[in-house]
Amino acid sequence: MKIHVRLLGLGLLLFWQPRFLSAQETAPAPATCHDILYLNDGSQLRGQITATLDNGTILSFKTWSGIAMDIPRTQVKRIVQRCPGSKSPKVYDFKEKGWYHHTRGGFLVGQTYFGENVTGVQLLHSSGWMFSRLFGGGLGLGVDHFGLDGSDVATYPIFAEVRTYLAARRIAPYLSIGAGWAFSGNRTNDDFGREENWSGGWMAQGDVGYRIGNNFTINLGVRLQQKRRDWSSNWWTSESGTDRILHARFVVGAGLLL
Repeated sequence: MKIHVRLLGLGLLLFWQPRFLSAQETAPAPATCHDILYLNDGSQLRGQITATLDNGTILSFKTWSGIAMDIPRTQVKRIVQRCPGSKSPKVYDFKEKGWYHHTRGGFLVGQTYFGENVTGVQLLHSSGWMFSRLFGGGLGLGVDHFGLDGSDVATYPIFAEVRTYLAARRIAPYLSIGAGWAFSGNRTNDDFGREENWSGGWMAQGDVGYRIGNNFTINLGVRLQQKRRDWSSNWWTSESGTDRILHARFVVGAGLLL
């Protein structure tokens, strides 16, 4: 009887032993995280930081290929740790798709149609939809004054624009191009019997600049604006004429982006 019991126990042990071994062999290794070192020269190292030396001024690092090295902390711009199953963090959190609203002001630097150096001002606002970081479009309006010295009248542009952000970075270059029609303010100048009637025309503006973070911009650009001035004068003799004007100004500005 004892012999049969022992044989039964031995048989059960042999029956279950392969399953225990199989379970041990196929058990997944514990998940480990790895480190990414972003160096000052723009390169990256992937592996693990194994130790810190000299009060943290030296990083002992082992790459995925097994190379061990000591790296001065001053050569490392940023350290990111990634673990299995975690999503890669974005290098910035700018909203790439959806509505945008951009208000910006600037100076219009150039010459009047009389050839005099002058600085004007502008305030523009545009709203639209970004289909991706690289392409978006919208509509805008604003007010410009090309001659605060009294040589010009206010201009009110309405325009369509396209824009793109050229890099997925916190500080990213951008480009916008707009074109449309601008209406002109009017005035009657009775000095010395002179009268002026102004009318607007087509406009175009191109800007290049930087988006700083999510909400601030700086830009340089070129603005073209067509206008017309009909004038008449009764001083000494009766005279009249029409001036067809094309303003060409450099733009220096800053803005708020939402």
